[in-house]
Amino acid sequence: MNLEIGQVLWLKVRYKTNLIAEYTHPMLVAIIDIDDNKIEVIAIDKAKNKIAQLYSEANHFIDSENPKEKVIFEDSYAQLNNTLTIEYFPELSKFRKTTAKLSKSKLEDLINDYKQYHKNNFIPDERKVHMTKEELLKLNKKQ
Repeated sequence: MNLEIGQVLWLKVRYKTNLIAEYTHPMLVAIIDIDDNKIEVIAIDKAKNKIAQLYSEANHFIDSENPKEKVIFEDSYAQLNNTLTIEYFPELSKFRKTTAKLSKSKLEDLINDYKQYHKNNFIPDERKVHMTKEELLKLNKKQ
């Protein structure tokens, strides 16, 4: 696989069983499962004008500074209350804007919070989405 945990893909995805994003979003690569040929990503959104989202236990704040990040350019939050897997295929790397990764300590904190949230909270089936290569390429054909 040519993707690494902590890199960000810019994709239009299906967030829920029947809810498709209107535009591309940054998706942080959280888990790479070589045996099942899939990756798990965490949706990232800008924190600006969404301060209430930062108080939800389902979201994890990501500071774009200290150290300055190269994969996100403004303060953001990660959405922990979804399980979004994508069939792995080599062309996925074309959806990266950079090969940089989220800084080590922020990535470790985020992945730990993500795993803890999933361990301690029920994720409804409608929020468990798997996208095939064909579906993902169809949604992202203009990129």
